Amino acid sequence: MPDSITQGQFKRFLKRNGFVPIGKNKNKYIGVLNGVKRLVIFHYHKDNDAIATGTLSSMAKQLGMTKQELIDLAKGR
Repeated sequence: MPDSITQGQFKRFLKRNGFVPIGKNKNKYIGVLNGVKRLVIFHYHKDNDAIATGTLSSMAKQLGMTKQELIDLAKGR
């Protein structure tokens, strides 16, 4: 994958931005990003597993940003 992030990087991004897991399976995260309450669905498996491009785009859309913005924020750019 040319430009992606790992599941561990995304999980740390969520935690760093105050998102908390909700629900029975803990795969939904809720938090506030840029002053807007957001819900993102994230199925965590392994820290080093890369997130597929389509999945990453979907999660970025749920967070109200582009895929590249999400990648940059998660990587700390």
